[in-house]
Amino acid sequence: MTEPGAASRPPARARLTREHVLQAALDYVDGHGLEALSMNKLGAGLGVRGMSLYSHVDSKDALLDGIVEAMWAEVGLPVTTGMTWPEAVRCYAHSLRDMIVRHPAAAPLLNRGLMPARSLEYLDACRQVLLRDGFTQHRVMQALRAVYVYATGYGLAEVTWWRDAAGRHRPDDLGVLRRVTELVPRTVPDHLLRLAVEFCCDSQQATGQTDHFRSGLDLMVQGLAGWK
Repeated sequence: MTEPGAASRPPARARLTREHVLQAALDYVDGHGLEALSMNKLGAGLGVRGMSLYSHVDSKDALLDGIVEAMWAEVGLPVTTGMTWPEAVRCYAHSLRDMIVRHPAAAPLLNRGLMPARSLEYLDACRQVLLRDGFTQHRVMQALRAVYVYATGYGLAEVTWWRDAAGRHRPDDLGVLRRVTELVPRTVPDHLLRLAVEFCCDSQQATGQTDHFRSGLDLMVQGLAGWK
């Protein structure tokens, strides 16, 4: 028999976990931008008071660090069995760049310099492949640092130049032109403005960003092949 009044009771709220809070924070930044994030707004979205979130994260800074963890948690570890070292390098680079493109508003948080456990697990998986294929430990670290800087730098440039403030992809050169005029000081000489437009717009075709990214990565792999 149904207990009197039971039908009118609201469903029990699922218990919050740290992972749930961090994912909600990442989703909030994706939807509203990094500057809009606050503990109170995040709490309201989760149906709790902002102060209650401090039982899961110590501070706003800790929440921002946690968003980086949540971004990396989405990156699946590569299946390295049978993978060659160029495949491992390309996989690592694409995973980094794709993570940034999925979360353009949160991407600047990668500059906080954190190294979540998942990022180190991924790095170690690639390291093992390069060591197996003849790289020395020193060369491995140099190679993977170069790939990391290239992939993250390209991804951050992509979301800065070729997406608007809301993270939406700009579909044509006119969109990029508008963005470039926002980024370049009004006082620069005309020849430098033309240079900025040419530099940014050249990569903005239907699949231009991915193609240019792959081209740069191919050059890096070719260089590493003769250097290891």
